[in-house]
Amino acid sequence: MRIVFAASEGAPFSKSGGLGDVVWGLSTALARKRHKVSVFLPFYSKTKRTVLDMYEFVDSFEVAQGQTMIRANILKDTKEKVDFYFVECAQYFEREGLYGYQDDSNRFAFFCLAVRKAIMRLNLQPDVVHVHDWQTAILPLLLADVGIRVRSLLTIHNPAFQGYLNPYNLGEMVNLASAYYNNGLLRFNDQVSLLKGGITTCDAISTVSRTHAQELLSDFNAFNGLGYVLHNRENDMFGIVNGLDYASFSPESDATIYKTYDKNSFKEGKRENKRELFKAFGFSDVESDVPVFGLVSRLTSQKGIDRVLRIIPKIVNRNARLVVLGQGEWDIEQNLKYMAKNYPENIKIYLGYNEALSHLVYAGSDFFLMPSKFEPCGLGQIIAMHYGTLPIVSKVGGLNDTVNSYYDSQENATGFSFASWDENCFDYTIDYVVDMYYTRRDEVDRLIVNAMSVDFSWDRQVKQYIDLYKMLLSR
Repeated sequence: MRIVFAASEGAPFSKSGGLGDVVWGLSTALARKRHKVSVFLPFYSKTKRTVLDMYEFVDSFEVAQGQTMIRANILKDTKEKVDFYFVECAQYFEREGLYGYQDDSNRFAFFCLAVRKAIMRLNLQPDVVHVHDWQTAILPLLLADVGIRVRSLLTIHNPAFQGYLNPYNLGEMVNLASAYYNNGLLRFNDQVSLLKGGITTCDAISTVSRTHAQELLSDFNAFNGLGYVLHNRENDMFGIVNGLDYASFSPESDATIYKTYDKNSFKEGKRENKRELFKAFGFSDVESDVPVFGLVSRLTSQKGIDRVLRIIPKIVNRNARLVVLGQGEWDIEQNLKYMAKNYPENIKIYLGYNEALSHLVYAGSDFFLMPSKFEPCGLGQIIAMHYGTLPIVSKVGGLNDTVNSYYDSQENATGFSFASWDENCFDYTIDYVVDMYYTRRDEVDRLIVNAMSVDFSWDRQVKQYIDLYKMLLSR
């Protein structure tokens, strides 16, 4: 098959979260299965700085956005047999960040218009166009609007962002007639929603776990009532758990951790990495044999960080340790700073993004906290399990699909989970795992072997996407 991806980020060129990892992992896994894969990404300033490859210049053309003509250059780089195409446009993408600008809707509308033109000019002739989140959801409709009929799949990674436009700007920004708004294809809460445009016009919609797909279909209040829109496409809705790129995340070969290990040598490996973790975060007693809770996350309420803040006194009272790496909402960051200042022997934080240090958190911690209030899939818990760090998660979305809870089946457990509404169970679990660490270490070790034995590689997960593509082509 010839498959074209369009996304707002893709590792290693650009990444702000799990979407970047998925675009890389899935596209390269498809290429290993001998499919022809082309990936379109914006050419950000970050892309220019962080990747030193010599990009091939392949095309240059003007894109009409309303009455304005804007120049787009198309660059190319090939990695792992995947052709990555970049849309270069200084006024939209030469900025410090990837997102968070007032004209984001305008930026990614332009990106989709440029991708449409590039697909035509480069004669890619895709069998399937696979778009990701609101930033590229409108591309299949743009292709259909000029008579290009191609099977399409929209994957919703984060339904909280829906790509809103003022209806009066539809023609000016996206070159689409007002009829698409008036007939309801794009109208959502009295605005244009680019995400809704993808939901209503793509041949199929997927999200990144089975549980999250059901959550979206059954919840008519969350995400501005998106469930009402999705319910109309229930028969075209699928949930596929994300894979993990084990070439980038493997304790057996990870050059960023202090000592490599596998499921047969994890005791020594994790002990050595815990010592280095203590050094890296500035704990005074690096030889302490104490339980360590790790957290690598955006520091937001959605990620349940307020729940973590609440159980910090319990962690302190049990003489455990907590290491936090991430950045996010200002008030949460300030509360974490306060806790770290008041409990310097137990709590350490790193505010920001540090890839190497995050790997050390996964390798050196004993337990991984991920008490999210909603989580479409999540990669943190999958990475943690592969590094032999037992996740403690809420039973939502992909967390429910990937972690076998000790409370459900002790024999097959790979971590611990609690109902998202049950705050008491989260508190209880912290006490329970600390007791287990001190008094039943053999049982902890058995769970670690279980966790490290689970296979979430993209080579395993990709088959579900291939089957879905084939189903679309057979319609």
